[in-house]
Amino acid sequence: MDEPVAFRVEKKRARLHDPRRGFAAVEVESEVRYDPLTGNSARICHFAHSGTRPPDLAAIAAATREGCPFCPERIEAVTPRFPDDLVAGGRLRRGGAVVFPNLFPYDDVSGIAAMCPEHFFAMDAVPAQAVRDGLTAARDFLRVATGRVAGDAAYGIVTWNYMPASGGSQVHPHMQVVATSNPGNALRRELAAAAAWRGRRGRVYGDELVAAERGGPRWIGEAGGVAWLAPFAPSGLLGDAQALFAERAAVTDLTDADIAAFAEGLVRVLRGFAAQGLWSFNLCLMPDACGGAREPRRHALTARLLPRFYLNPQLHVSDVAYMHLLLEERFSMTYPEEVAARLRAAWTEARAGAGG
Repeated sequence: MDEPVAFRVEKKRARLHDPRRGFAAVEVESEVRYDPLTGNSARICHFAHSGTRPPDLAAIAAATREGCPFCPERIEAVTPRFPDDLVAGGRLRRGGAVVFPNLFPYDDVSGIAAMCPEHFFAMDAVPAQAVRDGLTAARDFLRVATGRVAGDAAYGIVTWNYMPASGGSQVHPHMQVVATSNPGNALRRELAAAAAWRGRRGRVYGDELVAAERGGPRWIGEAGGVAWLAPFAPSGLLGDAQALFAERAAVTDLTDADIAAFAEGLVRVLRGFAAQGLWSFNLCLMPDACGGAREPRRHALTARLLPRFYLNPQLHVSDVAYMHLLLEERFSMTYPEEVAARLRAAWTEARAGAGG
C-alpha cells in the first residue's frame, strides 16, 4: 500500500510596504492546502474583515411569515402534489415534515421537504427534532424516488439553504431532495477519487480520514457513529465543518438512529458557528449511488456545512467571488484548526448541558 492520508501545505510569502506601518517592508504569509482525497487546492489568506453581525432576523421572519407557502395554513392549498403512483396521496409526511414536488424542479424527481410547521428558528435554536423529521422524510422519499431514475446509477441528494445569504428563497426551514442520475461535478469528481483510493489502498477514504483526524487539531466530536471535523482544505471564508457517517454510503442507507445522532451533532455545530455572529448556512449530504451500483462500499456518506454571510452587509457584498465560482479555488480567512477549536468548545458545552 502507498502512503496514508497526507496533509500537504505550501507556504506563500508576499513582500510589500505597509502604509499602516509607515510603509515599512513586511512579509505577509498565506497558505495553499490540498485536499487529501481530490487534490483540490484551498487558499488561507489574511483579509481585512471587521467581523459578522446578524441582521434583524425577527424582522425578516415577521415580514416573510404572511404568504409563506410552507406554513401549515397554506401548504395544502399552494404546494403541488406528486402523482399517486409515486407517493400515495401526493405528499409524504414524517413527524412535522412534509415532502412535496418542487414547483420549479431541478431534475426528473425533485422534491422539497418542509421540515416543521414553525416558520423560523434562529441558527442557535434549530431543534434537533426538526432536523430528524426533515431528514427522515427525505430518506423515505428517496427510497421510493431513486427507483424511478433511469440509467445505471441513482443518487439521492439532500441540501438545505438556510436564510438569504445562502441563496435560500424561503425563510421557512426546508430541504431540497433530488433523485438524479447526474450528481453534479464536485460529487462526481469526489466519487471518482474515492473509487481510485479504494482501488489503491483497499480501504474507504472517509474511514481513513476519520482515523487520521481523531483527537487532532481539526477534530470536533463524535456521536452515534457520526464524526465531525473541520476540513483540512476549507471551503468557506470563515471556515466550514463536515460530518462523516460510519458504514454508510448514501442517504437511503441511514437508520433512524443515524439520523438522530446526526441531528444532535448538527445543532451543536450550528450553535458554535452562531456564537461567532454567523446566521446563514448551506448544508449538503454527499452520497454515493444507491444500492448495488456502488458495491463494494467505496465512499463514506459525508455532510458538508458551510456558513454564509455578507462580507460587507452595507454594500450586500457576497462571501463568494471569482476565485470560488470561476477558478473553482476554495478560499478562507481562518485556519481550520482555529475553527475546530471553537466548535469543539461549543460541542463540549452542549454535551455538558445535556448531562453527558
